[in-house]
Amino acid sequence: MRLMRVKQQYLDLIRNGQKTLEVRVGYPNIRTIQPGERIKLASRTETIVIRVKDIRKYPTLDGMLNDEDSNRIVPGLTKAQVSRRLKKIYPRHLEKLGVFVLEIQAEPQN
Repeated sequence: MRLMRVKQQYLDLIRNGQKTLEVRVGYPNIRTIQPGERIKLASRTETIVIRVKDIRKYPTLDGMLNDEDSNRIVPGLTKAQVSRRLKKIYPRHLEKLGVFVLEIQAEPQN
């Protein structure tokens, strides 16, 4: 099972079912993710397992934000705020790798 790092604030939102979309750029390890795959998400202090329900690819962050619900990416922020946050994480040279949206669901914890 592959491992992806995520900040604690986002891990909490994923675990609680509020954040159901995870945005990444097209690094080689992201390009191979398939629907149905289970992935470990780890912060500095904990790990949870999620299941990928669907994966969608976009050429740009703006194009992705036109189609996807920004509140499912970062709950509580406006679309403009989500755009600024994503563009800070993924500047243009990384955005050119392609934008991947993972529709995810946290698995129940034992």
